[in-house]
Amino acid sequence: MTTLTPLQQGIKLLTEGNLVAAQEVLQDIRSRGEADAASAARFLAHIEKSERRYGKAITTLTAALDDLGPDSATLAQLAELYMAVGKHEDAIAAAEDSLERESDNSITSLNLTIWKSNRSDDPMAIRQGFEAWTERFLDPAVCETALQSPEAARLTPERKLRVGYVSGDLGNHPVRYLIEPYFRLHDHTRFDIHAFMCSDEDEISLLLKDHVPHWHNVKDLNDDALLERIRALRIDILVDLSGHTEASRMSVFAARAAPVQVTWWGFVHTLGLREIDYRLTDWQTAPEGADEYYTEALCRLHCHTAYLPPVNTEKQYPPPWRKNGYVTMISLNHSRKISDAALDTWCAILRANPESGLMVVTTETSDVGIEEHFLPRLRDKGFPMDRVAAIPRLTMLQYMNVAAVADFALDSFPVSGGVTTLHALWMGLPVLALRPPSTITMQTYSGNTLATVGLDECVASTHDELIERASEWIQNPSRIDTLRDKTRRQLTLSPFMDHAGRVAELESCFEAMWQRFVNGEPVTSLNSQVVANVESR
Repeated sequence: MTTLTPLQQGIKLLTEGNLVAAQEVLQDIRSRGEADAASAARFLAHIEKSERRYGKAITTLTAALDDLGPDSATLAQLAELYMAVGKHEDAIAAAEDSLERESDNSITSLNLTIWKSNRSDDPMAIRQGFEAWTERFLDPAVCETALQSPEAARLTPERKLRVGYVSGDLGNHPVRYLIEPYFRLHDHTRFDIHAFMCSDEDEISLLLKDHVPHWHNVKDLNDDALLERIRALRIDILVDLSGHTEASRMSVFAARAAPVQVTWWGFVHTLGLREIDYRLTDWQTAPEGADEYYTEALCRLHCHTAYLPPVNTEKQYPPPWRKNGYVTMISLNHSRKISDAALDTWCAILRANPESGLMVVTTETSDVGIEEHFLPRLRDKGFPMDRVAAIPRLTMLQYMNVAAVADFALDSFPVSGGVTTLHALWMGLPVLALRPPSTITMQTYSGNTLATVGLDECVASTHDELIERASEWIQNPSRIDTLRDKTRRQLTLSPFMDHAGRVAELESCFEAMWQRFVNGEPVTSLNSQVVANVESR
């Protein structure tokens, strides 16, 4: 029998779920500072991250770098942790340092491309960055089953279109609030719907399964096997819901798994992958002239997605300022989105309005973690700490009831909110967002959402305007009352919650995409309104 090394023993205990014993073994290896000490430190940090003790994980890795010297793997892991807590500049610096030591690390290179793109003001540079990454690192999967041809497709013109959705997020993830209306309402007389789940399933996956005729758990299939499965099923249109995120299967798309390939809101930058034919978007997200910034052809819908609110969240609350005597703002976005520029702006709002307060919902799980890692950022910025409350991560039910304690929300920037903004509007919580004059969706997402809902008064175009708008609301809280009275109503009446309309226009666009393929026509931009007009003739 092969004797395990101490590191292998620690890893075995970790995979068996015995975290306490694993930590003891790994800590012993780390403290001895021998050959596997850096690896042990990385596994210890991995455990701490899984427990959402981000500050402790960062300390573990920085101490290892100080004691053992720099290495690419530790720096790469540290970069991800820095980004998770919003230390953007530190994350980018650590990733660059890692790549100087190991330039062929595709994951770190992709992370760096994403992080720089999120804060770029050059949309063409963003496109070029992702195209360079895919060309260098993305190897297409391979299989023996051939891709169906237009000639073969023309032999069965009346059959249902086979549409497959590929994602690792078909579970307890924000994606479910966007995709569920489509799964519920697809016309099964015209479309044969498949879902390919690339991660572990959970209780939400079971709920989604009920609405999908063909559910495939492909977590354990490698890319070649998944490509073979999709080709064998003769999927006509394959839709990516993950992009360059965890559980992505971009190598399958790079091999052209289906005749028509589409990406959506799972990743809002261009993917830089020429085998993706279309990107589903809308005119708010991608206005006239934005096409050149995407590798994909743009399929502009009337509204880029449907939205289904969480269950058991119907209750609405009166504005808490009436009981408190002062206005409370709240940040609901992930800590990694809270930039130094956003903190500077929020601090300026508090300084200009000495009777106001701010709550920040963090990703930490304990007050200790907040004290160790998040609050120092606020103190360094000069926040009036007697008027700031940072709270640990909330359950979904707690999260969806924060309108009971906060009057309005402040959106993060330059990376804005996504589903978080829709959730806030459903609560009846106005969101004050910055939307720069840009076509970079990661920076304009909340502003686009608010404009679509008809809440333009919640959108500022500069930092100074954001401070002025927040001050107006704080000093004239009746304006907050007016906004809260109409926020949920506006969302309910908006295209986001016209589920039948959203599904119908998507299906029409799918049929137009397929007809182009069957006819041998080139892939070019689509407009759902033009498609609808053609169909009505």
